[in-house]
Amino acid sequence: MRVERSVEHCVVVAAGIGSGHGGRGGDLVESSTDRALARFRRVLREKGQRFSKIRREMALVVLEIRRHFNADDVFRELRRRNVRGAHLATVYRTLPLLVQAGIIQPALFSSGERTFYETSFERPHHDHLICTGCGLVVEFELEAIERLQHDVARCHGFELTRHFHELLGECGSCRSASP
Repeated sequence: MRVERSVEHCVVVAAGIGSGHGGRGGDLVESSTDRALARFRRVLREKGQRFSKIRREMALVVLEIRRHFNADDVFRELRRRNVRGAHLATVYRTLPLLVQAGIIQPALFSSGERTFYETSFERPHHDHLICTGCGLVVEFELEAIERLQHDVARCHGFELTRHFHELLGECGSCRSASP
C-alpha cells in the first residue's frame, strides 16, 4: 500500500519496513530498467565478474520492490520466482555490487538490527521519519531541508556528495496506543 499526499512543498510516501507494504511495483518504465541492468552489467564487467541469470533476477527484484528491504526479503522473492541456484550467500555478496552500481543504497535506520536497502536508481533523494514504537518509515521530500543542509555544509567548507537524514519519534498510532 502506498499513500501519497502533498503538504505545502512536502511529498510524503508511507512505507513499512519488511511488512509487505508496497509490494511489487509496475510503474518503472522499461527503459529505466534496461538502463539499470546495463549499468549493473558494466560494473560487474569492470570487476571481472559475470552477469549471471541469478544476478539479473536479483537486480530485477530490487528494482521492483517499493519499500525498504533486507537480504532476506530479496532471497524470499527469488525463491518465490523459482530462481534456480539462488542462495542467501549469493544475495549477501550481490547487494554491495548493486550499491556500487547505484541501483540500491543502504537505508541507515538507527535501530541497527538489520541492514535495510532501498532502490535508488533514477529516484529522487528523500529523507525518513521513523517511528521508534512500530518501525513505520515515512519517506518525505522537502526542498527547504535540502537547501538548508547544503547551506550548512557550505558554511563549514563542505560540498555535499550525499547524506542520510532520519527523524525519530512516535507515529500517531503509537502515541494514541500509549497510556
